Amino acid sequence: MDNDAVIIEVGLNEATARAQNPHVAYSPAECAADAGRCASAGAAVVHWHARDPETGEQRLGDVELSAEAYAEMQSRGVLAYPSYPIDVPVEHRLDHVWALRELEGMEIAPIDIGSVSVVLWNEQAGELFSVEHSGVVNNPIGFTADALARASELGMHPTLGAFDVGFTRTMVLLHEDGRLKPPIFHKIFLSGSWAVGPFPSEAALDFHLAQIPDDLDVEWIAVPYSLSDPALVERLCRHAIERGGGIRIGIGDNPAAHPDATNAELVDQAVKWCEEAGRPVATTADVRKRFALS
Repeated sequence: MDNDAVIIEVGLNEATARAQNPHVAYSPAECAADAGRCASAGAAVVHWHARDPETGEQRLGDVELSAEAYAEMQSRGVLAYPSYPIDVPVEHRLDHVWALRELEGMEIAPIDIGSVSVVLWNEQAGELFSVEHSGVVNNPIGFTADALARASELGMHPTLGAFDVGFTRTMVLLHEDGRLKPPIFHKIFLSGSWAVGPFPSEAALDFHLAQIPDDLDVEWIAVPYSLSDPALVERLCRHAIERGGGIRIGIGDNPAAHPDATNAELVDQAVKWCEEAGRPVATTADVRKRFALS
């Protein structure tokens, strides 16, 4: 980023229930209002999940709910992008994303660059969740390559999710293969109760970064995820800031760590971490300029 500015992204709601945090947004209007408060506090990017307005059930591929939320976010000047469903054929996983580009001019496409098992760890009980809760987030390389090509064709910029170190290596190889053009927008997940990748630590983040050549133009964001310890979330974010990256925070990502906080309060806290590290905070306009978004 220009002037070494920190991108602060917000994981707005994910699958967090109101029993975990009473402030979590469900409806499109709630998501847009929360996103607006986050942007006012200093967030440059917001990631949200389309949810049933009443029950909060995931509606990740619902074009109508996603379009309603996105249109309201746009009216508030928020740069945002949604998630995607994994319970549909892989070739239709991003249908709602392409529709949102056509309907609302959405600028960012979420494209994860590898498959990963859903292994859930119950920290309090000290045991893995039973097998019926397991599965695979399936992102085969053919799907990833096709999605990158479609995003480029539509004039969208991909945001890449790396759930393990091999994903970061794949990102580098996709660039060497000519399928991924810099500047690259790369999110590094450091997960807790979702037991994927290495144990979440500063060393784990550094190992991801060691895979990225010094001359490759990558704007990376550390994503502490599914953690219950707010001190660990802070440690990982502060380390990312010190290493020159961006950070993602949010009650969607870590409800157990922040059971009473609002997303805007977490953004306020993140801004202070940046100030203490001597780095400015990126604006939405900065991010649009960085990735040449229209």
